[in-house]
Amino acid sequence: MSSTDRELAERACRGEAAATEALVTHALPVVRGLARRLTGDPEEGDALAQEALVIALEKLDSYRGQAAFSTWVCAIALRRHAGAKRAQAAEGRRRGAGALRAVDPVATVAERDSARRLLLLVDQLPATHRDALLARATADSPAEAARVLHVSPAAFRTRLHRARLALRARLEATYPDMLEEVGHAQG
Repeated sequence: MSSTDRELAERACRGEAAATEALVTHALPVVRGLARRLTGDPEEGDALAQEALVIALEKLDSYRGQAAFSTWVCAIALRRHAGAKRAQAAEGRRRGAGALRAVDPVATVAERDSARRLLLLVDQLPATHRDALLARATADSPAEAARVLHVSPAAFRTRLHRARLALRARLEATYPDMLEEVGHAQG
């Protein structure tokens, strides 16, 4: 989606340190916020974010630019986190620990599919909408999200509202079943 990210990735693949730094600088706050929310722990979240960025840089030549670089890195972080949770559950079952719940494969596939479809729709939004949604999802508060985007809190609330409306419209048009699953279908 972002030709700038695609161009930066191509330059980074050719060894341009400034391009690599630009990609990481933009993606780091987004992936760190997501990772911290996923893990519920700042240190674990930072480690997950770092791991996702390292993987992304190692596989940079496979980045096609169909999504923003930060979205691509977030998807890597989501997959790594899900893999770690599956491994943790398997280890718990192996040890006979009853405290960890068994992984429901049908629910896991459904959650992954819903997350994948939602990320694709978010990435199709205009940059201002996409940035507002990602900033809010990764920031601890709306005020922090506004600071990340360098806008006033009032401007951020407006952007976020418009982004949510745009995302809902895309969901209704593309995947109405997702809204029905959570009881938000228009009737």
